[in-house]
Amino acid sequence: MLQKLDTKSPADLTISDLGKNDQRLGLKCNYCSRFRYMAMHRFPPETCVTEIAKSLHCAKCGSDDVETFAVSRNSENGYWPAESS
Repeated sequence: MLQKLDTKSPADLTISDLGKNDQRLGLKCNYCSRFRYMAMHRFPPETCVTEIAKSLHCAKCGSDDVETFAVSRNSENGYWPAESS
């Protein structure tokens, strides 16, 4: 799901970079495997994508073992990956 489109490492990507690269902000719970998209407009453009997870928890199971990352369209069909509960 994570696709590098510029010279920055995934850990250095900002919300602004996601917009420039036609990517979305994804959230995955490492406990229950829930995957959702987050609204990027909630965060300042200079916010580091991976840092967002530090203040979040899973809405389904309550775990704070979550990660945020850049999500790209499927290169074969152009669709966004489906969310999962």
